[in-house]
Amino acid sequence: MSFKCYLCQKTFSSRKQLLTHERTKHKNNKTIPHLHLLHQPTFEQLVSYQDAFIVLIKKRLGFNRHSVGSKRLSISVFPENVFVHLFQNEPSFRYNSALRKYRCTFKGEAGEGRLKQILNYEYWNCRQDPKTKTTGYVLFVNSEEIYEVSFSWAQNELVENNRIFQCGTVICTFTTDSGEFINGNEVTNENHTSAHSAIPTITKTNNQSQYRFILPRSPFKN
Repeated sequence: MSFKCYLCQKTFSSRKQLLTHERTKHKNNKTIPHLHLLHQPTFEQLVSYQDAFIVLIKKRLGFNRHSVGSKRLSISVFPENVFVHLFQNEPSFRYNSALRKYRCTFKGEAGEGRLKQILNYEYWNCRQDPKTKTTGYVLFVNSEEIYEVSFSWAQNELVENNRIFQCGTVICTFTTDSGEFINGNEVTNENHTSAHSAIPTITKTNNQSQYRFILPRSPFKN
């Protein structure tokens, strides 16, 4: 039995050799050999999964020292064509053909700004406690280091009774923090003081304009 690399058409005698080949020769690959088979997602599909990311990320934002740190979320049924449409044109987008796996990362302030565009919502990465006014947020940069948000998609497969069942899963990893705001863009917590310009100062008077129900909105724009 032979194993073929669909990126360069070479064949190998074992899957292990193929995986090693792709890891060394096609480490930064962006080419998707079967791209022509992936249909353009509908507007309704895009909005649905953009909203799913926003809702699930916000649910992992907390307001005290026990709720900050590394976070992980997964969406068990996520269409491949939606993931490709959202992330394919990003500089960090990578595809492993042998593993049928995609990955895309966003770092620092530039990554934070780009995700506002991709998810089509400026405040996707913060949530405020209405009682204490403490804000939980996705951390991208502080006085010590730069952080990243990572998205990956992988195909799960089950072979049973001469049938093949396939399902795509997305995993998103990120780091959270929380604090109180001074002058709109400085946050203080128990560990450090850092600038975080993306998080607004939320009050009772402006809360309605900065948070919205998850409803259809304008089409996705690059």
